[in-house]
Amino acid sequence: MSTTSSSSPSHRPAAPGTTEQHQGHPTLASLLATAAGEALDLLAAPRGSHVPVHGVGVFDAGETFTAHGQVLLAPGTDDSSDTAPLVLRSAARAGAAAVVVRRGAGGAAPRLLEVAAETGTALLTRAPWVEWTELIGMLRAGLAHAGGPPAGESSTDVPLGDLPALARALSALVGGAITIEDPDSRVLAFSPTEHGSDPLRRQTILGQQVPRWRLAELTASGFLRTLWSTDEVVHRPAEGQFSERLAVAVRAGDEVLGSIWAAADGSPLREAARQALREAARTAAPHLLRHRQRTQYAAAHRRRAVQDLLEGTGDADSAAALGLTAETPCVVLSVTTRGAVTTRGGPPPTADQETADQEGEPPDSHDRALRLASLQATAHQPTGHPLRDADRLDVLLPLPDEDPPEADTAARRLALRLAAAVRDAGALPLVAIGTPQPAPAQAPRSRTSAHLVLHVLRDRSTRAAPGGAPEPLEVADETDVRAALDALRAVHAVAGLTPQVDGPVRELLAHDAQHGTALAPTLAAYLSRFGDVPGTARELGVHPNTLRYRLRRLRTRFGLDLDDPDVRLLAELGLRAAGRRPAAPQDERDKRDDRSW
Repeated sequence: MSTTSSSSPSHRPAAPGTTEQHQGHPTLASLLATAAGEALDLLAAPRGSHVPVHGVGVFDAGETFTAHGQVLLAPGTDDSSDTAPLVLRSAARAGAAAVVVRRGAGGAAPRLLEVAAETGTALLTRAPWVEWTELIGMLRAGLAHAGGPPAGESSTDVPLGDLPALARALSALVGGAITIEDPDSRVLAFSPTEHGSDPLRRQTILGQQVPRWRLAELTASGFLRTLWSTDEVVHRPAEGQFSERLAVAVRAGDEVLGSIWAAADGSPLREAARQALREAARTAAPHLLRHRQRTQYAAAHRRRAVQDLLEGTGDADSAAALGLTAETPCVVLSVTTRGAVTTRGGPPPTADQETADQEGEPPDSHDRALRLASLQATAHQPTGHPLRDADRLDVLLPLPDEDPPEADTAARRLALRLAAAVRDAGALPLVAIGTPQPAPAQAPRSRTSAHLVLHVLRDRSTRAAPGGAPEPLEVADETDVRAALDALRAVHAVAGLTPQVDGPVRELLAHDAQHGTALAPTLAAYLSRFGDVPGTARELGVHPNTLRYRLRRLRTRFGLDLDDPDVRLLAELGLRAAGRRPAAPQDERDKRDDRSW
């Protein structure tokens, strides 16, 4: 059992049927009253809902553990499985207050409810739209909130979670212009000023986040490190036209929720401002918790709706969760970077793609690129709905009604912006546009189309000669790569009707792998050139006599009679099924000396 956040004395389960309340500790009831409760369904609470909760943990049947008073998550168990009663009984022996399992298709098994009653352990299921990692964060934040002071003890009368009203109230308490920011320095709320904002505050509010140059400056000076590592108020003196500032981190237990900044407004901050800001941080904690929980809830719900629509399991409610109707036209765009290997939802990576991945962008560049592309999609009008899928990003984009030319323009416009976002992250973009569909229910068709176009773009990018012309396509739809798509679909269609990679081609690939030769690329290039020896030799960067020697080796060693059109067809299909394409000019693998042969 791997557990976290457990810091209270041992707590043994009370007898079934009793109710227990502990002053100063959050209870199951108070936890379910937070936003975390919206992601959970309570199936059974044999000891009532006022049992104390001391932490959150993850169930692990392979370890001996204690989990007194904890809420244990069992990600691998659903409530209709035969193992669920065993998991619940094991968690109860460890002292767990509650266990969270997956929601099964058949509903909770009667035996599971009986074990819950026997052990006195509460039983809950997780809503399908929330991920387990998100649920852990929501529960931890909910525990910190539920264990804090009641809302009535706040020094303001602001409704819980109303951050703009909170910023105005804190401005009156502190005596300065207030901005409330999240841990990533994005502005959540701000108070008005009486004497006009200084340029930095104005730029921060208009951009809805602290400017990059300012963050770099605060990081280099150690200001941010100090801010996030202490509960004290940190002072930043006035700098030219920038007013002096005080800042304090807002926390709930060990969770950093954000920060509050107070800027001088027409006159220096008064002496009492430090203490007032320190108190403001305590006042703001439940508000920021509520805001974060709501944001997490809404984001998880939207992501689940996008996933359901793209995977074909969505309905009208899924579309409505994204602000769409059942008749809203849409299109799917798929984004990745050159060198990233897609591992789900498409053909497996080829050897050429794996080589390109090793020589492409580093993983942090790729991840940063997809994060920026996701932000770009969300900021677009109309809003795109992104979903990260392995090493690519899919975006569901609603389109204008009854105007196909405008729909094509809208999709291409977003595609170009996504490509620009990827380049801003220091990566090389590949953006595919699927076929537009008349309704969200048909989004999977557009997604499949986008993935096929992306496969073609990836393949072309791996075969492009460095510094060669023309540059490979970065943005494309089906009309841009029609011939390549038709060939790809043909290969997929016959793959199930013929041995995938068999006979001479399989032997050829095995020989290349064992001896470090380049016979497969030679054959692929020769077939793509329709038997043109001089042209193929130039493409491979070898002498024509060297190419003729290799072709004789293909005939004598592997029985490939390349004068026979049927042999050529099967060889072409076998190479394509294996992911082999004509090699790029000057490919290093084709410049081995004759000792390789």
